[in-house]
Amino acid sequence: MSKTLVYITLSVPAVLVALVWVAKLRYSGTAPVKLPAESCDRSLWKHVYQPERLRVIEACTSVEGRVVSVRQARDGDLHIGLDPDHKSVLNFVNVLHGDGTLIVEVVCEHPPVDDDPKSACSGFVSQVTPPKTGDRIRVTGAYVTDSEYGWNEIHPVTRIDLLR
Repeated sequence: MSKTLVYITLSVPAVLVALVWVAKLRYSGTAPVKLPAESCDRSLWKHVYQPERLRVIEACTSVEGRVVSVRQARDGDLHIGLDPDHKSVLNFVNVLHGDGTLIVEVVCEHPPVDDDPKSACSGFVSQVTPPKTGDRIRVTGAYVTDSEYGWNEIHPVTRIDLLR
């Protein structure tokens, strides 16, 4: 085996490990701020469909960024794709499979299509005003990892403030 081939064989894994390490540092999945618990509405958890799938990282935080997508999900939640100002709020899965966005979920924003989530939204309709694509917003809510997808989210959302 030539020296060049040995060098390449040893270098490629080292470069890959370094790239993954740098990406994990850049996208560490940490909340930008810890807010007092009373800043978030804990009663919203009663309206989260399958709350056991969400691992709480920070009970209450606030994230600012630009809205890149808004769509109604079948479970009654409004899914907002947020390009956050601080990329550290993202984890590696957000970057690879979430198009580099933080998922923001407003629970029970509309009637669920599927039967299973209907009980979570029964008698409740969110009072959060939905943003539009392109809006700069500040989102306040629980910062979680969705174990079904592996990415980080703000879910449930307590409040969305439009920024100028």
